[in-house]
Amino acid sequence: MKKGIISFNIKLAILSLLIFGFTNCISNTEVISEDSSNSKDLALEDPNIKDTNTKSIPDLYYGVDARFAAVKKEDVHSATTIYDFLNDGEKAQIEYINSVDVIIVKDNQLSQIRARGTSAKLTDAQKEILKATDYFSHFTIRTEFKSKNKETGKLEERFFGPHITVVPEKQATYYEGKDALIEYLKVNSKESMKVIKGDDLGAIKLSFVISKEGSVKDVKHDAMTTGYPSIDKKFIQLLENIPGKWIPAENVKGEKIDQELVFTFGPRDGC
Repeated sequence: MKKGIISFNIKLAILSLLIFGFTNCISNTEVISEDSSNSKDLALEDPNIKDTNTKSIPDLYYGVDARFAAVKKEDVHSATTIYDFLNDGEKAQIEYINSVDVIIVKDNQLSQIRARGTSAKLTDAQKEILKATDYFSHFTIRTEFKSKNKETGKLEERFFGPHITVVPEKQATYYEGKDALIEYLKVNSKESMKVIKGDDLGAIKLSFVISKEGSVKDVKHDAMTTGYPSIDKKFIQLLENIPGKWIPAENVKGEKIDQELVFTFGPRDGC
């Protein structure tokens, strides 16, 4: 009898342990499930995770300079060959010259004020055109020539067409330096960039004049547009209100004169 009671008690104890263990296992499983849920929520809030809806702003170019490649007036007037306007790399490419056209540029268009030559040496007519230019005149020298292909050794037809702006012997400069000027334009236009959608941003050119007194005047929408009127307007406002002073341009006599500059803005691969 006693053996039967003892056997029953042992079986009951074992059953109780099994039930407790099973219940505890369920409880632990539920806790792990809760922790997993919390971990997922934290992951969604992780600041390191990129927002795929964030709009991408293209790499932007900001530039302030003469309208085209700057050449001093005295150098333009004393030029005798096209090589006076080419760099060493360009000079080395020319094997044989077919033709050279000196053409005045007006209102961003090639004018009919032009003269043609057939060698590197400028003709009398070409030199007369160049000597008639004044500060902030613009011209191009289109040279059609034969160049040797480095891989095949054969001559190929090519051309150069640099656009040039006649500038004073001493150009106008921003007192704080060009880097500070570009930084002013970048920082103060940053909020305006938020309207850009994808890659539809265009380039814009705004001209302005630095007076002989060292102040900004005559800001104009010169050419093209970003495609966003608010950005175009913002840059006009920023140029009109550039802080600080400018050191005016000077001619060959040391006299202070006005100088036109051009601000260019747009996608870096499009400027």
